[in-house]
Amino acid sequence: MKYLNIIIGFCQLLLLPLFCYSCASDYLDTAPTNKVSPADLFKNEEYAAYAVSGLEKLMKTTYPTNKLDGVSFNGEGSVKLMYAEYQGADMYCPRNNFYTIFNGASHAIPTSSYTEYMWHYYYKVISNANAILAYVNPESSRKFKYMYAQALTYRAYCYLQLLQFYSPRWCDSQNGSADGVVLRLDISSTGDCPLSSMLTCYEQIYKDLDHAITYYQASGITRGESGNHKINIEAAYSVYARTALTREDWATAARYAALARANYPLMSANEYLSGFSTVNQEWIWSIYDSAEESLGASSLAVRLAYNSTSILVCTYPACINRELFDELPKSDIRRKLFLDPGDYTYNTSGVAGNGLGGSELTAYAQGLYPELDTSAKVYAYMSFKFRCIDKVGAMPFNLFRSSEMYLIEAEANCHLTPKKEEEARQLLKELVHNSGRDPEYTCTKSGQELLDEIKFYRRIELWGEGFSWFDYKRRKDTIIRHTFKDGGNYMTNAAITIHPEDANNWMWVIPAKEYEYNKELR
Repeated sequence: MKYLNIIIGFCQLLLLPLFCYSCASDYLDTAPTNKVSPADLFKNEEYAAYAVSGLEKLMKTTYPTNKLDGVSFNGEGSVKLMYAEYQGADMYCPRNNFYTIFNGASHAIPTSSYTEYMWHYYYKVISNANAILAYVNPESSRKFKYMYAQALTYRAYCYLQLLQFYSPRWCDSQNGSADGVVLRLDISSTGDCPLSSMLTCYEQIYKDLDHAITYYQASGITRGESGNHKINIEAAYSVYARTALTREDWATAARYAALARANYPLMSANEYLSGFSTVNQEWIWSIYDSAEESLGASSLAVRLAYNSTSILVCTYPACINRELFDELPKSDIRRKLFLDPGDYTYNTSGVAGNGLGGSELTAYAQGLYPELDTSAKVYAYMSFKFRCIDKVGAMPFNLFRSSEMYLIEAEANCHLTPKKEEEARQLLKELVHNSGRDPEYTCTKSGQELLDEIKFYRRIELWGEGFSWFDYKRRKDTIIRHTFKDGGNYMTNAAITIHPEDANNWMWVIPAKEYEYNKELR
C-alpha cells in the first residue's frame, strides 16, 4: 500500500489544472514522496502497474465535490445512467424532479454541475494517463509495453467521450472542421490551449489506438495473463470501432468491431437473464468486479440494480419505455427483464408515481423476483436486468461487450459501398437467433428497413448500458416520449419531443471554469 500511495501521489502531482476544481480533494490527494524522482519510480514495473490501476480507479470512484440531488457523481456510472440513459428515449425513471437532465435542459448552462462533471472527470483520467505515458519507457520490457498501451487506450476512450458530449454530431461538423475539445497530450500541457478541430481530435484518437495496438502486440501478453476483462488489445479494438462509428467511418468501424469480438463469444440466454452481475466471456472491458469495490450510496447500483436496498432504487426504479417493450416479440427472452403488468392495475396519471402498481402487481413482482426488497415500490415495466452482488451498491458493469460489436459491424455494413446487407443480416441472426435471445428470429429486410432493424436491436440489446442518448445524437434522430394516455409511460414533464436542433443541438457547453482558466478559449 505504501508503494501504491507513492505512485498515486506522483500522478496527483502531475494532474493538469484544467480549472480550479480539477485539483480539488478526492481519492488521489496523497502526498508524494520527495526522495525519488518520477522517472526513477516509473522504472519499476510494480509501481507503474499501480499507476495504471489508478486509471481504472478514477473511473469507479466518487467525486464528492459535485452533488446531484444529494448523491455524488460516481465515475463512469454517472455517465452511463444520468447522461446516456436518462437523457435518451428508452429509460423512464419515476422521479419528478429529474426533468432537467431528462430533457437536456442543462446543455447550455456553463455553470451547471451537470455540465462541469464530464469535463472534470475525463480530463482527470487523461492527465493521469499523460503522466504514465511521460515516464513509462515501453521499450524497456514487455510489461512496460503493455502498460503504455493501456494508458493510450484510456486516453483515447476519454477523448471519444468528451467529443460525444461537447462537440457537434459528425454529420454536422463539415467533415470535422467544427470545434472539438482541448487536446492535452503531455504533462507539460498545463497552460492556455485552444480547441482543436473535431478532425484533429478524431485523428489523435486513431493515432493513440494504432500505437496502443502495436504495443499490445509487441508485448506478447495474453488476455489471461493481463487479467480477464480488464483493458487490453480487444478493448482498444472496441474503442476504435465505437469511435469510427461515431465518426461515420464505416469501413474502419466494421473492421475493428470484428477484431474486438473475435475472442469474446456471446453469452447464453441463461447468462443474459442472470442479472448482469457476473463477468462472463462476452464482456470485453468491465469495472467493479467484486463486492469490495462498492461505492455504497454513490454507486450505479443504487439507481439501477433491482435487488439493492438503496432507498433510491426502491423508490425510483429504472423502467423501460413502454412503447419499446411493446415492440419486442413475445418470443424474445429479454421481455423477462422487465415487468409486464398484464391486467394488473397501476397509476397512469402522468404525474409523480406514474406507473406505480397496486398491491396485486407488487405481490406478482415479488413472486417473480424474490430478491426484490420488501420496501421496494413496484412500477409497471420496471427493470430486472441488473442486480447487485451486495445489498447496497456493488455491481459489475461493462464498458464494452461483444454484442455491441456485432451491432456496430452490422450498422457499418449497411452504409458501405457496395452495401453488405447479407453480412448485416447474418450478424443479426447470430446475435438474436443463434444466441438464444429469440429462437424464432429471422430477418429478410433490406435498405432503410434493415437499418431500422439494427437500430431497434441496439435499443433492446444495450438497454440501460449507456447508449441511448449517444445513439440518438449521432444519428440525428428525434427523441419522442409519451405519457400512458398516449401509449407510453413517461411523466408529463418528461413526455416531450426533443428534436436534433433543440437543447443546444445536444451539445454540452464547455464549462465556465475552463474559460476562466484557459485564456485561449476567450
